[in-house]
Amino acid sequence: MRTFDLKTLTAKWWFYLLLFLVPLFIPSYTSKPMTYGEVGELMGIVVREALDPYRWLAPVFHIVTIIFVILLWKFNKTGRYFYVYLAGNYIFMALAQNITTNEKFGFTIISSNLLHVLFVGILWARAIFRHGSDFTPMKMQKWRFWAIPLVILAFWSPMNELVQPDFNPIFLLTSEYGLAFCFTTPVMIFILTLYYPHIYKPAYRFLCLVGAYMGVLNLIGPLIIPGYPVWVAFLHVPLFTISTYGLMLEKMKH
Repeated sequence: MRTFDLKTLTAKWWFYLLLFLVPLFIPSYTSKPMTYGEVGELMGIVVREALDPYRWLAPVFHIVTIIFVILLWKFNKTGRYFYVYLAGNYIFMALAQNITTNEKFGFTIISSNLLHVLFVGILWARAIFRHGSDFTPMKMQKWRFWAIPLVILAFWSPMNELVQPDFNPIFLLTSEYGLAFCFTTPVMIFILTLYYPHIYKPAYRFLCLVGAYMGVLNLIGPLIIPGYPVWVAFLHVPLFTISTYGLMLEKMKH
C-alpha cells in the first residue's frame, strides 16, 4: 500500500489547493448574532478596527524588512533567519488582523482568513528546520526587478485615516505594512522571487496562492462590501499582480 509522507505531500499542487479550500468552509465567529447578509459589514468593521492596537509596531516591521534586504544581499547565509522573520510575521498577522471586538458583533474571528495566513506562517516555520539557509541566486537577472514600483507602493501604502490617497513620506515608516497581510505579502514574495529557486518552495507556493486569492477579493471589494474604499482596492494591485507572477515563476525555466 502506497503512503505519502509530508515531504511527498508538499510536492503536490493539490495539497496546497486542499489547504486553501478547507478554511473557506469554516464560518466566521461572532459572539453576538449575525445574519448572512451582514457578512460584508462584518468584514468591513474588522478591516477598519482590528489593527488599531498594533499600529505602534509598524516602524519595527518596516525597518526590520529593510535590514533583511541588506543582509540577504550581502550575506546570503542569513536565509534561515529570514524564515524565522517570515514565520513570526505571518503568525502575528493571522491573529492580529482577524480577531477583534466591536460593539455590533462582539468578539469576532474571521476564521477563513485567520487559517489561511496561519498556515502560511506554519509553513515558513517548517522551512526553518527543513531548508538550507543559502539564498544565493542562480543569476540575478535584471528582469526580476520589474515589480519594484509595485513593491514600493505596497510598502508605502499611502493612505490617511480617512482611507484617502496620502503620499506623505512618513507612511514609508508607519503604514500598515508588516501588520496587514495584503500590504506585506507583495514585498515578501518579491524578495523571495529574487532568490528563486533557492527558497523553500512549499511555503512560497501557498503564500502566492493565498495572495492571489485575497488580491482578487480586495480588488472587487467595492462591489461586494458596502463602503469599501476604491483607493484601498487599488492598493491591492501589487498583491494580486506579484502573487500571480510568483505562481507563474515556477513554470518558467531558470
